[in-house]
Amino acid sequence: MNNAMINTNQLSARVKKYIHLPYKGGIHIFTPDQIVRLEADSNYTQIYFTDHRPIIMAKVLADYEEMLIPFGFLRTHRSHLVNKKHIETVDDSGIHMKDSSTIEISRRKKRDVLREVQFLPQAA
Repeated sequence: MNNAMINTNQLSARVKKYIHLPYKGGIHIFTPDQIVRLEADSNYTQIYFTDHRPIIMAKVLADYEEMLIPFGFLRTHRSHLVNKKHIETVDDSGIHMKDSSTIEISRRKKRDVLREVQFLPQAA
């Protein structure tokens, strides 16, 4: 079973999954690794990238959550979804991202978020 897991992990590391989103009359194509974080604003979502200016999409954050959770994204708050690969540190003020932003962690999600980023033991 471990060999199967290793082979699957090696395969997924080699295969780049691209996400296609309609944007300004065209299609914006990127990999999940290029996304640092997403922030909800009513019925819109602002997507922040490592190598691109932010874009605003007319979809709710929950739509992106479903799409991005399998790629290591984490819902930290009702208005924030972050890429765990771009987390720099976590402290009492929130999650500090590599793009110098600080993201809130809701009280309700704090324990799960800290466990997910391995600051708490898995067993509760």
